[in-house]
Amino acid sequence: MKYLEELTYGETFKIDNTYWFLTQDFKANGKKLCYNLQSGHAKWLEGNTIVDISPIYALDKDNNVVPIKEYKNENCHIS
Repeated sequence: MKYLEELTYGETFKIDNTYWFLTQDFKANGKKLCYNLQSGHAKWLEGNTIVDISPIYALDKDNNVVPIKEYKNENCHIS
């Protein structure tokens, strides 16, 4: 689990079984613009919101699973 403010734009995460995508847009008050991956609904979330990192994957031409965004943090264990 991490705070939303610790993520970089393009990362995906989960809150209450809902998957979100973090954009690079933010407000002066610290809110960050996120999009719901199921509905496309946009929402401004507080930077101190606690989220679960949840990467999304795609299949390449050989049906290998590849992450959409590479995660370089070795302390982050994604299952």
